[in-house]
Amino acid sequence: MPASHQGTGRVTAFSMFGPVFGYASTLVDGRQTAYVGPLTPGVRWPKLWKMATRCCRATAQDREKAQWIITQASRAFIMQADLVVKLPHAAWHMEPGERRIDVVDWSNHHALVVGNMVVHALTPEQVAMKHTYYPQYFECC
Repeated sequence: MPASHQGTGRVTAFSMFGPVFGYASTLVDGRQTAYVGPLTPGVRWPKLWKMATRCCRATAQDREKAQWIITQASRAFIMQADLVVKLPHAAWHMEPGERRIDVVDWSNHHALVVGNMVVHALTPEQVAMKHTYYPQYFECC
């Protein structure tokens, strides 16, 4: 696994339409990269991509979908919206099969790596499905 797809540092876990997702950010080759992926068992990253597809405009390209994902992660980190927990110093990694998208300096990030995230410091209760008023955005996909 490339070192750029793992790290130790601040991790934000947040719920969105039921599942819990993880967000970490690192400097890779002088560029800020966001890492976002599902933490809830049984939820795989293509589901997150489909959620972005559903929530973006019909003509949205991959960059816009990636920007939407970063916006949701940043919203949880900054505004604590749907925040499950902030871990100030946790080891994390992305499982093989992730996808990288350039986002052209969106929300202080140059790229998004979306994939299945693993954060061993989280408990089963923290990564379990959460209540949502909008389950159709997850269930539809």
